[in-house]
Amino acid sequence: MDFELFFMGLGLIFIGFLMYLYIRGQRPSSEKTGWEGPTITAYVQFWGGLILCIFLGIVFILKSLPTHI
Repeated sequence: MDFELFFMGLGLIFIGFLMYLYIRGQRPSSEKTGWEGPTITAYVQFWGGLILCIFLGIVFILKSLPTHI
């Protein structure tokens, strides 16, 4: 088992979780929100980064597992 990849994967999943905690209550700026909050492009980029962190974390964890049992 490659522990370096495993802990990198855990770190990426943890970062994704922290990003989710930050963005979960926010909405993109619009007339409904009184133009408060991030712009729509920043909002979409943030969600893209969050999904990428979680996906790469899962890939690194799976890659760290031994190839044979």
